[in-house]
Amino acid sequence: MQTRLKALMFGVVGSFILFAAYLAVPPLGIFSGILAPFPVAYNRLIHGRVFSLIIVLGATIAITALFGLFAGCMYLGICGMIGLFMPELLLRGITGSRALFWTTAANMLIFTVSFIAYISLSGINLQQLISAEISDSMKQAVVLYEKGGVTGEDLEFVKHSMTTASDLLQRLYPALVTIMFVVIAGCNLVLIKKTTAKTDLNLAIGNFGTFKNPDLLVWAMIAVGFLLLLPVSPMTTAELNLLLIIVMLYFLQGMAVITALITRHSVPTFVRILLYAMLIIQPYLLTLVAGIGLFDLWVDFRTPKKQENL
Repeated sequence: MQTRLKALMFGVVGSFILFAAYLAVPPLGIFSGILAPFPVAYNRLIHGRVFSLIIVLGATIAITALFGLFAGCMYLGICGMIGLFMPELLLRGITGSRALFWTTAANMLIFTVSFIAYISLSGINLQQLISAEISDSMKQAVVLYEKGGVTGEDLEFVKHSMTTASDLLQRLYPALVTIMFVVIAGCNLVLIKKTTAKTDLNLAIGNFGTFKNPDLLVWAMIAVGFLLLLPVSPMTTAELNLLLIIVMLYFLQGMAVITALITRHSVPTFVRILLYAMLIIQPYLLTLVAGIGLFDLWVDFRTPKKQENL
């Protein structure tokens, strides 16, 4: 009992600190925010449903008291859902990829319902509010560049780039929110696999290196690309969001290919760390990895090629 009480205390405090760091220092705390659901999920798997519910409730109350009702609802909607729902799926024998899919779908459902309910009850145009927040953030970024000594043509280029980025964010935030949910759930799934590997739990998470999208997904990508090429398309924004989500799925498959090859050839740890760091620093590599995932449909990079004897 003493061990469980300690786990409960560490779960509440740990989840609260991780999410509070994200709220207090958004640029740096984003990594801690991604891990905030893990104490809930781990306690659900090890100590049961009651402990995880207490952790979610305690952390939600603390977040609400310190940062307000909106922050508390955000913690409950994201961390509570991932920390409670995904372990339930895993304990029922659902594979890791399916658990990731259904957890993201549940998060998006909650996000959409909350979005509609907020608009209906408050009378505030949330779309305009989001657009205003994005524009303000971009203006603050331009001010930082000005204070940093950027002037003349360079400053005009920065302003133009920020305006373009602002327009894209206002159109693509549904897909970006979806990707955010996938990243959070995926990182917690990796932690769950590593921390429960030596326990009695028999979770069918599977090996990420074997992940592959359905073959029919490529036809959805082709169809969306074709619609975007039409001279007049009333659903351009919806198509762009769908295309971004499909590209994200192929990026995951590309990362699975790279993971499988790295494991097969026993690549040193420091090379792996360098590769992952480059993916964060250089966004263009993300497109290359997504391309690898797409062409894996035809090339099948992970199947060892048999050498023919001459």
